[in-house]
Amino acid sequence: MVDRYVVQARIAKIREYVALLRKIRGLTDERRFVKDPLVYGNAERYLHLAIQAVLDVSHHIVADMNLSLPATSQELFDVLAARKVLPKPLSKRLISMAGFRNVLVHEYLEIDRRRVWRVLNDELGDFEKFIRAVSKLL
Repeated sequence: MVDRYVVQARIAKIREYVALLRKIRGLTDERRFVKDPLVYGNAERYLHLAIQAVLDVSHHIVADMNLSLPATSQELFDVLAARKVLPKPLSKRLISMAGFRNVLVHEYLEIDRRRVWRVLNDELGDFEKFIRAVSKLL
């Protein structure tokens, strides 16, 4: 059984971070975004935290369901898709999202700010899709 409190606490954080990311997106345009370290730095950090919370929830679900422990994010989301916790198309996008988290954390000197801007404009909805999918387990 999935620990409702653990999952709900992380879902609340995901929602908080996504709300902040939407606020950042609404306060600027792409030109200013890529030039202002106060703006893109906040966006990068909140994206990192939101993605990390998705990973934490996913690992928690896999552990609570006594599924095989995945070695990579791809395996993590593939397992959840195979068990019908996540739709396959969303699991593929989450694999990409986890890869982007690695860029934010480990390759921070080479971050493409325009890519971050595109994520803010095109991919924030994936967080809500994830929340809806995992909430069915609660």
